Amino acid sequence: MKDLLKQRLNRLAQQNHRELMVISGEQDWCLRTVNALLPCLHEEQGLRLGLWLGKGAPDTVPAIQAGKATSWLGRERQFVVFNAWSGFDVDAFGAISGVVKGGGVMFLLVPVLDQWSLLEDPEHRRITVYPENENRVTGRYIQRLAGLLAKSEHCSLIQQNKTPVWQALPNPDIETETRDSCGYCQTQEQALAVEAIKKVATGHRRRPLVLTADRGRGKSAALGIAAAQLLSHGLNRIVVTGPSLASTEQVFQHADECLGNDSLSPGTFSRGTFSRGRVQWQDKSVQFMAPDEIVGHPVDCDLMLVDEAAALPVPLLESLLRQQSRIVFSSTIHGYEGTGRGFAIRFRKKLDAIAPKWRALHIKQAIRWADHDPLEQLVFSSLLLNARPAEDHQVEGATAEQCEWVRFDRDQLMHDEPMVAQAFGLLVLAHYRTRPFDLRHFLDGPNIEVYGLLYQGCLTGTVLAAREGAINASMQEPVWLGQRRVRGHLIPQSLSNHAGIPEAIRQKGLRILRIAVHPAVQRNGLGADMLNRLAQSASDKGFDYLGTSFGATSGLLSFWQNSGYLPVRTGLQREAASGCYSLMMLQALSEAGRELLGEARSRFYDNLLLQLPESLKVMDTELVRQLFNGAGNFISADLSERDWQDIASFSHGQRLFESCLPAIRKLLLNGLVYPDSCSNSCSNSYEQALQVLTMKVLQQQSWSSLAQHEGLAGKKQVLARLRSCVGMLETALKH
Repeated sequence: MKDLLKQRLNRLAQQNHRELMVISGEQDWCLRTVNALLPCLHEEQGLRLGLWLGKGAPDTVPAIQAGKATSWLGRERQFVVFNAWSGFDVDAFGAISGVVKGGGVMFLLVPVLDQWSLLEDPEHRRITVYPENENRVTGRYIQRLAGLLAKSEHCSLIQQNKTPVWQALPNPDIETETRDSCGYCQTQEQALAVEAIKKVATGHRRRPLVLTADRGRGKSAALGIAAAQLLSHGLNRIVVTGPSLASTEQVFQHADECLGNDSLSPGTFSRGTFSRGRVQWQDKSVQFMAPDEIVGHPVDCDLMLVDEAAALPVPLLESLLRQQSRIVFSSTIHGYEGTGRGFAIRFRKKLDAIAPKWRALHIKQAIRWADHDPLEQLVFSSLLLNARPAEDHQVEGATAEQCEWVRFDRDQLMHDEPMVAQAFGLLVLAHYRTRPFDLRHFLDGPNIEVYGLLYQGCLTGTVLAAREGAINASMQEPVWLGQRRVRGHLIPQSLSNHAGIPEAIRQKGLRILRIAVHPAVQRNGLGADMLNRLAQSASDKGFDYLGTSFGATSGLLSFWQNSGYLPVRTGLQREAASGCYSLMMLQALSEAGRELLGEARSRFYDNLLLQLPESLKVMDTELVRQLFNGAGNFISADLSERDWQDIASFSHGQRLFESCLPAIRKLLLNGLVYPDSCSNSCSNSYEQALQVLTMKVLQQQSWSSLAQHEGLAGKKQVLARLRSCVGMLETALKH
């Protein structure tokens, strides 16, 4: 077998392709087999060019835990051993596959394939929810994966007591990729991308670039190379943002490499400076900033680079697009980082409206391995990174009345690969952040339910929901006091601990994790129809409420409010990646659910009024206004005769704002809580008046902040604006 492996390695090196070798059998046999093969890979280069994930690594091979896989992004190894006996961390499998360089091998050590799904997997603890134990987690995902590995043409299968089945290697007569002649770019396509990025910074304003590529195409490297060249040619400050500092590491590494090799002045990048997200060159810099930090405090820079933009929600990307006149959005189309297809579909409309002269560029050619790489193709299929919904023409024209509502049996669904791909493809398109682990949770989560709308056998919409609540009464006090937290059950535990309703954990709820409608039939009422059908189904099963929790935007809040859901809790800090506050909403299904919803709503508004000038000071004012819709039963803001006098004396006289604030606050709350009472007066100027008053009265923003927001010189001008706004609201509510 060793001689055969050496021959295969030579062929792989010639083709710049990579291979997955699945070693399946008893654990000790798997370890002995792979250790016998490893010397073939290091005769010339040494075992240090390998990496081992999981237990059982020999002393000669560097070993890491699966949770550290993402820290190896951008590095290369001749071989990787993934010991799935230590647990099959699906995210780590996707991430570490990109570490294997062209001509290399990935070894996957697994139990006997037809027994693998029956064995306990340490990864089950990530899926287990109270009160289930790990043995209750199904093996559907592993059963599906084992079946794919057994039949795949893109891997070799070495099984205990069986004849090895070797993957057919590609024809050796393939054309070598064209490489760019410059010192940094490795392909002509990457060089074109660098030039396109530089043109955003040096050409006409308001012409953003959207750069996409599959993984391993050098997209992030192109950002770093372009940033370095722009600094050396006159730009002073480039800001890089993305879902996390770690996700942008490649940008900084390549920027530093280019600047460090500059004979005029080397870069000063090091691990110490990178931990703060900064590459300094002379008095110029490439600097990382978190998205929420930028949205809250717009920055002045020569160019902004948004890496892995698909992992950020569209409203946040829209804010960046409006703020920056020179900006590049970069996204992985396929990869463990998430899919960029949903990003492209959702963001295109915003680009067309805000910057119609935007440009798209896609890098096809791989850098670290050749096209049609067998390992890449196998990873795509096993993790469903290439999952796609039904074709547009198959569902166009579908209405809710024509669709069949189904609750999928996941034991049957796992054997229907096209339907799994359609369902997961829709979920990926609808959400800004998807990981390979989500597919395993989709198939194996013990509290998960999957629903869909079928039109002529094709999926037009799907809902993923989790059963929550019905927690044992003995847990009530420790959960309420924050002394205990059980796995899963987000909404009941939050209502108990954060909202202070201990009994909430005992009710049965169904939390909607994701809802997705096929892009070809969106805005046809299918989303609302699915929620109505789900409510009826959940009510019939004895659930007390339906719930949801999401990063709040004005559009999403409107959708859920129009579907009968009401806010019960908001997070107190914006998520770093999304720049949004989380929002929890409920729809009652039973009498007990209605009582819970009523109390939760009352406590929500008590807290909201106190949180707005503190934790929620920078919450979007449109979102604040929407949260007050229908809150009349929970907010007392009756205006007395004296209050009306105070309001008039401020709006038409010169009384102090602070002296009249209690009456102005009541006036504003009436305008927010009862928007229909002044519908005849609602105009753009009226909407702007509500916005200004919300910022000053409820969120208590400073005079200088308000002046900056309104484009006014100072406090005197802001006061005049407030008097006008109060007068406008006074007139509207009196009539």
